[in-house]
Amino acid sequence: MAGELADNKKLADKKFGEMSDLFTRMDTDAELANQVAQYTQIPDVNGNAIPNSVYITLNDAAEFATKIEALLNSTIEQVSVTSPNKRFDTAYVEEFIRVYFKEADKLLPRKDLWPLNPFVDQQTTRRGRTAARVLTKIIDGELAPDIIPYDTKFFAYWVGKKGLAGGAYKTRRSEDQIMLQYPDAKVSKSSANIEVMDIWLPDSNEVWLGSAKIKAQPNPFGYVPIVFNKVPMGSMLLDADSLKFQGESVFYLIRNLVLELNRLVSIIQTFNLKALDHALQLKIPQANIAPGMKVKGQDELTAPGTVNVVPSEGGYFDMPISQLQQQAELLHRMVQDRMDRATQTCMQSMLQPKTATEIVGIAQEKGDVASPRLATRGLLKQGIAEMAIKQTIQAAENEKVSTVKIGSREWDIGKLKGEYEVEFKYSFKDPKLDIARASMAASQRGVIPDKAIRRDTLQREDPDRDERELRWEEAERLSPLVKMDRTIRSLLEEADRGEEGAEEEAMMLTAQLIPALKQAMAGQMTPGREEEIKPAQPLLPALTRAGG
Repeated sequence: MAGELADNKKLADKKFGEMSDLFTRMDTDAELANQVAQYTQIPDVNGNAIPNSVYITLNDAAEFATKIEALLNSTIEQVSVTSPNKRFDTAYVEEFIRVYFKEADKLLPRKDLWPLNPFVDQQTTRRGRTAARVLTKIIDGELAPDIIPYDTKFFAYWVGKKGLAGGAYKTRRSEDQIMLQYPDAKVSKSSANIEVMDIWLPDSNEVWLGSAKIKAQPNPFGYVPIVFNKVPMGSMLLDADSLKFQGESVFYLIRNLVLELNRLVSIIQTFNLKALDHALQLKIPQANIAPGMKVKGQDELTAPGTVNVVPSEGGYFDMPISQLQQQAELLHRMVQDRMDRATQTCMQSMLQPKTATEIVGIAQEKGDVASPRLATRGLLKQGIAEMAIKQTIQAAENEKVSTVKIGSREWDIGKLKGEYEVEFKYSFKDPKLDIARASMAASQRGVIPDKAIRRDTLQREDPDRDERELRWEEAERLSPLVKMDRTIRSLLEEADRGEEGAEEEAMMLTAQLIPALKQAMAGQMTPGREEEIKPAQPLLPALTRAGG
């Protein structure tokens, strides 16, 4: 297709054109989030400004988006690697992925970009989709992670039989920025905001400055190094105009209501101002009114501070503004009620005492708002991690090295190879919610298996690891020999760190351990009885409110 269109930029421009309706929707959502005033005066049915009126832009949409983003940013992120090979060191790969993202985040501020997670959360909240370009190189034996998160308002893509077949990203840069990165580029001295388009294809990478190609190089990866995901909210139909409804932002249920709510509040405030500085009438005899006096229009007559001359035996009469105010306030309540229903899941109040089940229910509602966007962040980071590992292995093979340095340690490339899956998991950390879950878990003990309680009620990040650690602690309670052995090892570790007297104490305990071991081997020592660990009383009632 690129050959038919003469160059790849024409194809990219075509894709940007096809996505114009989607970008228009994104502009509308950005204005809602940024509290951009749509009008200065109230528009009438024809879109014309109504004189002597005021237009108010409320912060409801901005508050809603901000709270959703804060909720997403407050989640606990966990990377999980699973492999069918039980001997594969999944923990090693998990730590590599964490370090890779940490080092990539350190580089982003140097490029005047935001950290990855907050940026992605705002993209999924306000744009409804997210993307990032991933390049990984080895420079002087050190791995250089290069992740550039894309603002999807300026990203166009096309797909082929094997997935992403091309992607183009537009940025606006100053002359100095362009000359610093592309010194051979010809830039107009009068241009301060120049469009640069970066195009990636499976076999090449091109950079365009307006209509001029300023860079072209082979793509060493053989695939488009871009990860892209849409939030699974909105239209999933195949209608001709469905693209602009796909990958919806958080505003899709209230987008039109926000503008109507602004207009209603503006009408009410305009009524208030007219009542505060209302028009007056000056009644004079009919004989004193000049023949042919021009009759003023309604806007002139009702303008604040106006004094109208009328005959004493007749004149103008006030419109029933009080009735209009009542109708406007009634409609305002109807619109506000629908706004609240659409946004209440992230604005629940915790002012009055809640039962454990109520708190968990509120958390589940919060999850309903956040989960599609968290899932999108997880899929994006999963794709980035898999691509980063693939590129790391490829770079190591090209450089003919078996280890690379990233962060403060060396990493064995061989341990990154194998059959495994990467997944990102998220959980909300809220002290009130933790207490509620602990209360429910205490009431379930003895009825539901402890493993199921840890997994389903407490929603622990790694219930299997919890069970292993509980068994570790149980062994110490069952056997004084195990406890003594672990104490000796801890003392030896302290001795290695230079703790005075630790080595002598370890030797004294060892002297006691040797005869105890001989007794155990001779069958003269029996394991102690495990002391049952009883959970504390629930901190919250499970089904009834405190004092109720």
